[in-house]
Order: sequence, then C-alpha cells, then structure tokens
Amino acid sequence: MSVYEVLTSGDNRIQNPHYNYYNGTLKDYIENSSIDQPEYAPLFADMVAADEDVRICVGLPIEINHKTISNQIIRYRDAFKLPEGYIRIPYIIYWRKNDKEGALILSLTNYIEAKGYYFCITEASAILADAKNEVVATVLAPETVEEVKAVFHDLNEGRRNPGAVQRSLDRKYYGTVDEMKERCIRQVQDIFEEGVDLLKTLDDDHRGDVIYTVIGRTFLAKKAMYVQYMMAKDILETRHEGEIKKQRQFAKAYVDEIPIVSLSTLWRTERE
Repeated sequence: MSVYEVLTSGDNRIQNPHYNYYNGTLKDYIENSSIDQPEYAPLFADMVAADEDVRICVGLPIEINHKTISNQIIRYRDAFKLPEGYIRIPYIIYWRKNDKEGALILSLTNYIEAKGYYFCITEASAILADAKNEVVATVLAPETVEEVKAVFHDLNEGRRNPGAVQRSLDRKYYGTVDEMKERCIRQVQDIFEEGVDLLKTLDDDHRGDVIYTVIGRTFLAKKAMYVQYMMAKDILETRHEGEIKKQRQFAKAYVDEIPIVSLSTLWRTERE
C-alpha cells in the first residue's frame, strides 16, 4: 500500500489502542490539540494553507525487528530491552494531492536520527516497506524551519521527487559515509555524557525515561550508519570491487566504531 493508505488504514500497527498518539488532519491538530512544540505552529499553518487536507501523525511508535539483517549485524542487544513502542517518530507529515502521495518524517534532534527513523519504518516487514520511495526524512529545528518548509512545498506540489530531495539532504548533512561515521561517534558520545550528567541528578523513580532515550537514540544512529553504508552503490564498486559481502563487513565495522551505550552502565550511574 501507499504511504497515505497505510497511515489511514486499520493496520493494527497503526491503530493499536495501547499507543497514545495523534493521527489526523494537520488543521485539526493545530486548532484542537495542545501542540508539544508551539514554535513550529507557523510552519504547520503554512503547510495547511498550501494543502488543507494535509495530515500529521505525532509520536508513532516503531518496532525494532531483530530479525532484519541490519539489526542482526548491529547486535545492539540493549535496544531490544526497550519497552514496547518506546521509540517514537516525532512527526510524520503526509498527504494525497492530485493523485500523488508523500510523507515527511521529522526528527526533533538531528538528521542522523531522522534517517534512523526512516530506515526502521521502511525496512522489510515494516509498515512503510512498500512506500519507502514516497517518504523523505529530515530534521526540524529552529534553524531548519525554512528548509523544511521548502522541502514540503517541493514534495507536496510535485516539483521534485523524494529520492532527489533525500539525496540532496544526505549530501548536506552527511557528506561522505566516512564523515557520517565521525558524526555518529561524536553524537553518541555526547548523548551518553549528557545522559549520565542528568542521571546524577535524578532518583530511581525518574531515571527510566532518560536511560531508554539514550539507548533508543544510540540505536537510531547505529541503524542509520549501517543502512546508509550499505546503500552506497559507489562504495560497493570503488571500495569493495562489487562484493556485497565485503561491503557488509565494512558496514558492520563502521557501526562497531560507534560506542555501545550499556543499559546496565546507565542504571548503575549513582546520584551525586
């Protein structure tokens, strides 16, 4: 099914009553809901002005399927200890316009995690596996609002195809896969250090959310790194002589360089 059909369907992975999230028109979300990030209300209003029927899914949980090839190779076992549905996509803007459909996945942290969300929700057996070519992922932050607005209008009005848009964003935020690896390493180190500093101020009853967030964000970085490396066709030919096995070995090695953030280590962090 297409992205619009999936996100408006009765699929249990979408409609599970255990998950509390918003999925409806963006117009109603603006008018009737308490927006978690009010600073982005003008952006959402601009989207509605362009397409009154545009929809938004807020906080959609994603499944970490350990049976997929990438997750088996990443082997970040602590990620599978997260509570069910803990990793959630902040925003998915989606639409059906002039017989064309599309979606925009928005992270509120950084571009690497946006791609992590994308790779999780579009991998084999995931809910958007058949619609991955209709979806673009990027980061929404105060400094990227105008960029997100431009991307939305390009996609919604059919001026650019999703693949071209995503590749241009990759070049801007990733550079090469080697540069991406260094960003991932620094990013996870920062996430871990910030998490530990916060844990030192909290009692046991308030530590879980911090710990699970650190684990989830680390997993997204590792996921993004592995899949992005495996998608690099130029590297397959120039660096690995066309041998997928070699590319997979190098992709795993790159992921292994990204620090492992241990669940037990975080729980043992003592309050100061």
